[in-house]
Amino acid sequence: EQQARALDAAEPPHDPFERIHRPVEHRAPDLDRVPLEPEEDLLLFIAEHSPYLADWQKDLLHIVHEEARHSIPQIDTKIMNEGWASYWHHKIMNSLDLPEELHLEFLVHHNQVIRAHPGGLNPYYIGFRLWHDIRRRYDEPTEAEIEAHGTPDKSGMEKIFEVRETDRDVSFLRRFLTADLMRDMDLFEYAKKGDRFVVSNVSDEEHWREVKETLLRNIGMNTVPVIRILDADHDHNRTLYTRHEHDGRDLQYGSLEKTLRYLHRLWGRRVLLETVMQGKSTTFSCDEDGVGRSAG
Repeated sequence: EQQARALDAAEPPHDPFERIHRPVEHRAPDLDRVPLEPEEDLLLFIAEHSPYLADWQKDLLHIVHEEARHSIPQIDTKIMNEGWASYWHHKIMNSLDLPEELHLEFLVHHNQVIRAHPGGLNPYYIGFRLWHDIRRRYDEPTEAEIEAHGTPDKSGMEKIFEVRETDRDVSFLRRFLTADLMRDMDLFEYAKKGDRFVVSNVSDEEHWREVKETLLRNIGMNTVPVIRILDADHDHNRTLYTRHEHDGRDLQYGSLEKTLRYLHRLWGRRVLLETVMQGKSTTFSCDEDGVGRSAG
């Protein structure tokens, strides 16, 4: 499939005026290049293409890769999962005819779990509030909500089970985290200024969308930097050339250094990483002598 896409991409675009235009030179793609397309799955690529790993070592990488792959859905639905558990725990315990002292004990522990974390993100708290609010909006919508979205066509119970089946954290928050709920939860954005952290945005009418976008960028797999392999034989000496897809957030140097050392150890040859640091194009390298950098 990659070869077919490479051949298609090398074909010149159709020109309805080709008779009067200069012919576009056709360059055949290098089908021997590995990989043919940027590869995001670093571990699997190394397991399948490293010439220096023994078969048993490749088997171990495949095992680790498979375990990591099964963890992705949990990472992508942490807020939904923890909120769902807290929601039903609260609902079931409140429906039981418990002695007063046991019910109060439950409420104390429950509130400790779902309390807001000042300066941090508590997935139990946000998920719990969201599930409650979704059900309320479908069972008891306000006049303003009806005017904006129409009368709900299903019950709140039907809606939360539908959302549970179809969404992940990013879509869950993007669709259902409203400005009113953000203000009620006092969600804000902070940034480092000098040697202190200061509030940079709050969920007011002007800035709530910015706060929400920052939140969306910091949940699920959005917290994991995207690094792709561009060339497994850079400079024709088996150097592994990689590129970080910069999204406005610089890599943390400590994690960057460890990652490069791990890649070098697994690949067995020099590793390069192209990224952006403090607004400047920067290339890091790792070989037997350690990690170095050069600004481009």
